[in-house]
Amino acid sequence: MSLNKIKLLNSLDHSSSEDGPLYSESGVDLTLIRWMLSLTPAERLQMLQQTIRSIVRLKGDISNT
Repeated sequence: MSLNKIKLLNSLDHSSSEDGPLYSESGVDLTLIRWMLSLTPAERLQMLQQTIRSIVRLKGDISNT
C-alpha cells in the first residue's frame, strides 16, 4: 500500500452519524452503500445503466448501449 493511501485512510473521518459509522475500518465509504440500498431496484438499474453509458462514452466506443 502506498504511503499516500495510508495517509488518506488515516485521515478519514470515522465518526458516527445518525445512521452509523461513515467509513468502515478498511476505509470503505458506508454512506454510498446506504444510499444505494435506499434506492428501489428500478432506481438501482437506472444508475447502473447511466454508469455503463458513461464508461462507454469515456472509452470512445461508438455503439449504443
